[in-house]
Parts: sequence; structure tokens; C-alpha cells
Amino acid sequence: MNGPDTIVIGLGATGFSCVKHLCGGGDTGERVYALDTRSSPPFVDAVRDRFPEVEILSLADFGRALRTAGRVIVSPGVALDHCLVRQARVAGLALTSDIELFLEAAGAPVVGITGTNGKSTVTALASELLTAGGLSAPAGGNLGTPALDLLADGVDAYVLELSSFQLERIAAPSLTVAAILNVTADHQDRYPDLKAYAAAKQRIYAGAKCAVYNADDPLTAPPADFQGRTIALNQDPSWRIDDDLVIAGARVPVADMALKGRHNHFNALAAAAIAHQLAELPVATTHRALTRALAGGLPHRAASVAEVGGVAFIDDSKATNVGAVVAALEGFGTGDGNIVLIAGGDAKGASFEALRPAVARHVSHLVLIGRDAETLERGLAGCAPVLRAEGMRHAVQLAGRHAREGQSVLLSPACASFDMYDSYEARGEDFAAAVSEWAARDRSESAGRGALSGGARGASPSHDEAS
Repeated sequence: MNGPDTIVIGLGATGFSCVKHLCGGGDTGERVYALDTRSSPPFVDAVRDRFPEVEILSLADFGRALRTAGRVIVSPGVALDHCLVRQARVAGLALTSDIELFLEAAGAPVVGITGTNGKSTVTALASELLTAGGLSAPAGGNLGTPALDLLADGVDAYVLELSSFQLERIAAPSLTVAAILNVTADHQDRYPDLKAYAAAKQRIYAGAKCAVYNADDPLTAPPADFQGRTIALNQDPSWRIDDDLVIAGARVPVADMALKGRHNHFNALAAAAIAHQLAELPVATTHRALTRALAGGLPHRAASVAEVGGVAFIDDSKATNVGAVVAALEGFGTGDGNIVLIAGGDAKGASFEALRPAVARHVSHLVLIGRDAETLERGLAGCAPVLRAEGMRHAVQLAGRHAREGQSVLLSPACASFDMYDSYEARGEDFAAAVSEWAARDRSESAGRGALSGGARGASPSHDEAS
């Protein structure tokens, strides 16, 4: 190490959690610097107010700080080939992350869950199942609360969602349970190919005592020289899905689950397998927990928003890649075009070829928004009729007009949100607001038609005719 000081690159929620952790133990003689390339980092004012001893570096000051620092903590949103990170490497500084700091400090078993899709749901479910079994098992990491903010006394286990960006900057996580749920193409703006992306995910198994993986996806399997226990979901007869969930060899009817959609049946199976490796949970306890766990889904992850005129509106704004949209369509689709799909945004250089079969089976109309709408239209040509929308409200109106009673309108964009919004959360909230406006309009038109007909049950105009 060059010196005792630490530089934190990135002042989002993760970077701020690192500053709090480093500065919360009293005077250690270690100076902490913080740096962010954005003009208005989200937590810069909080650092200045709470930790005035931390120096906020300008880009011009970075070289000076490198001379006294021994390590750089790189937030997951900062690519490892970023020029600042390259400078730190050339200067001989060690690169580390918030997760590495967390693993050094955690005094309880740690679960790590990754995958292209479903990891947030499985993380939240595993935490809920362990809590139902009487354990203190807070969840966080890439989901919600930064890992370092979870540290507390009296915790029985930590359940972390880990992204590929977090995993690529940890030497050996050595987790109690490590899980990869699936690997499909994503983040093609950060990885040269699927092989490199999968390799980043595979780092989760280094030093793990138990690996839980998806036997239907070879990219999730641990390496051949893995030394811990393994559970191959849908291959192990005690952990599989047929008509029901089979959990620890016992049957749990999928109809009893609060979470709906076939993709969520697998998520529940994975969460149960993970939880049962940490605690001897009675299957009856798991069954009861699944009847209420995450009712309505996590925000912006296949979450029910409203039903308008017999049409369900579903917010799946978190679906920023093709694999997530395929999972949602297969989860809610019935194979007869029962879904009107709203998609589009920043495609991140993705190909949409793998989405074509699911769209052809399940989508009656495709409503496209955002910068790369034309890219999606070309990639999905011939799969379903295409409607182009000027924005979210227009998209909801078009979808509402073309959806029939019993169908679903699904916002599942297959793209990042940054061409139109600050985040996928903001995109989902705008969708919900647009649906609320559409519902109010539908009620008003229904009331008007009822008044004109004197309440008779005669024919009424469709949304297209009414508009």
C-alpha cells in the first residue's frame, strides 16, 4: 500500500454508505477522500454536513490524493476501465468495494444472490422466509439498503442481492450460500460478450459453502472444482417445480402463493432452497410465508397497478433487458395474445432476437416508446402489430384502447430508462400515474354513456370510438 488513506469514487447511496462506515469508528488516523464525476452527486451535501473531515476532491486534486492513499473504493456504477480507476491502478493502489468492507465486518452468515433477472424478488423472499422462521435476516446490497447500512448486532444472517458490477470487484466472497438464478445477455455496454458477463456472475461461488443454481441454465452452474454443497434447482428431486413446488421433498401448491406468474414460482423455489440452507425451517412455515410474501410483488417488478374495464395494468419497469421481458411474458402470458406490451427506451446495444418467440405467442399489440423504439420495431418485425407512442401517457392510452377485457397491459421495457427518466423507478411511477389518469377517463366515459342510455344495457362504444 502507498499510504493509509482511502479514496471513495462515487457519491451515490453506496459511496455514502462507505463514507459512513469509514468515518464511524472514531479517529483511526486514516484520511478519507471522496470523488464523483457528476456535477451534482446525490449525497455530496450529506457528506459535507455529517463528515466535514472528508475532503471532496475535484478531478484536479485526484493525483495529489493518490500519493497518500493505499486503496480506492469503487462504487458499482463506476466501470473498472474508467480513467480514474486506471490511474489508481497505475499508481499501485488496491481496488476494493463496499461489499468487501461489509464481508470483513459482518458477524453473521452472509447469503449472496445474483442473476440477470429475479434476484431482487428472491432476495426479498429469502429474507421473509428466514424472518418467518424466527431469524433476524435483513436484506439489501444491490436491492434497496446498501450492504454496509445493514450491519447491526443481533443479526442471524444477511441476505444480499449482488450485481455483476459488485461481484467483479470482490476477490473471494466466501459466502455461506451463493446463488445464480439465470444468466442472459445484459449490460452489453459494460461487457464485451456474454462470456465475460457470466464470468463476473460466477465470482459469487469463490469460497462459498453452498451453491444454489438453476439446472435449466448451464451458465449458472458452479465450476467443476467447486468444493461446497450444491443444490441444482429443477434437477434435485427435493427442489423442483412440476404442477406444484417441491420444497425439501414436500409439495406446496403454487395456487397458494401470493406472488403470481410462472417465473415467480421459480423465484419462490430458489428462495426456499436458500433459506433452508441457513435454518431448519419446517415446510409448513415456508408454505404459510409464501401465501402472503410480497403480495402484489416488489415495486416495479411485475407489480399490479390497477384494473380498468377488466384490463389488468402491470408495472414491470425493472425489466431492463430481454431476459426479464421473456420471463414476464411467459409468466403472465397464456399463449393466445393476451398481453398488450409497452416497451422501449435505451436499448444498451442489445439484440431483440431472443424476445421474438415470446412476443409472437403472448402479445396482441406492441406499444413502443423511447429513443430506441425503431430498433425494437425492426427487431420484432412481424411478431405483433406495432403502435408508436410519443410518451408514457400516450402509450397507456394506446394500450388501453387496444386491450380487451381479460387482457393485461404490461410495461416491460427491455431497455434502460435513462433516455426519458432518471431511473426505472421514475419510469414505473409515471406509468402508474398515466394508468390512474386512464382509469379516471374510463370512469368518466362510462358514466357519460350510462347517462345517455338512461342506464340501459344496450351497446356502448369502444374506447377507440369514444376517443
